[in-house]
Amino acid sequence: MGIRQSALQRLKRNSISVKDIASQAWCEKQMELYILTPMPQTAAMEKGAAFHETRKVEVFMPLSVEPITWPDKFYRTAYENYTSLSSLKEKGSCRELKLYGSMNGFKVSGQLDELRMENGNVMVVEDKTVMNANGFSSARTKADTIQVSLYRKMLGDIKSGGYTFDNFAAAYSLETMSMSQEFLDGLQSIGVKKDLQTVRAMYKKMFEEILLMPEISDVLELRYFDRSTKQMVSNMKINYDKQALDEWLRYSMKYWSGEREAQPVSEAEKWKCNICRFFGKECTAWYNK
Repeated sequence: MGIRQSALQRLKRNSISVKDIASQAWCEKQMELYILTPMPQTAAMEKGAAFHETRKVEVFMPLSVEPITWPDKFYRTAYENYTSLSSLKEKGSCRELKLYGSMNGFKVSGQLDELRMENGNVMVVEDKTVMNANGFSSARTKADTIQVSLYRKMLGDIKSGGYTFDNFAAAYSLETMSMSQEFLDGLQSIGVKKDLQTVRAMYKKMFEEILLMPEISDVLELRYFDRSTKQMVSNMKINYDKQALDEWLRYSMKYWSGEREAQPVSEAEKWKCNICRFFGKECTAWYNK
């Protein structure tokens, strides 16, 4: 007998992140426990966030107006997405692009690290920070490959018309979003055009930019940076494998739909338990007392 509720209902969420789907490839049970028992921001997390923030401001300036309400914040994301997409044309690089899509009827979103022009096409790039040059493995690379492949799929869905602005507007109820007057006054003060001072208009502009971008390359790139020195320690180019990704989605989405419970790692990969904070506590799948 299947689970009555979807995973989203049990986890009290209304959308799935790309990172969560990729994390299922490392350990699905760990991914679920991270959602159920979130941990405070660690030094490593702060360093990772600072790394991405630094790389973002290298290609575009974030919106200077401080958001007050949720619609204000949602607008800021669209504004910065549009600004970053503009830098793809001007500088050949777009960073920290928030993408939206749909998988099996569920809302999915994720923060793409970089789009880079290469040989006339747009290449999708995913950056990861590691403790040292040996801080990644084939097991981790599998999850990272799924993550960068999902971004490639989501961009492709938008460009092909598989996921349209109208789909997005309906899913996120853009028509009902109204921003605070203080935020609108701020947009006015920095010269944002009147016809772009609504959440709907700004996201429509963003979708139009994606539709106008050159063809998306089927070559994807993973880059690994040392967390302390910020120097790249490894990079690899991989081919987008749509069939393999579709097979993974068929399996992984059964968890989100409630068709099955979260699975621990296989016996062959139980070595991962030794570096998991839930091992022997919230999760005892491979724990020998």
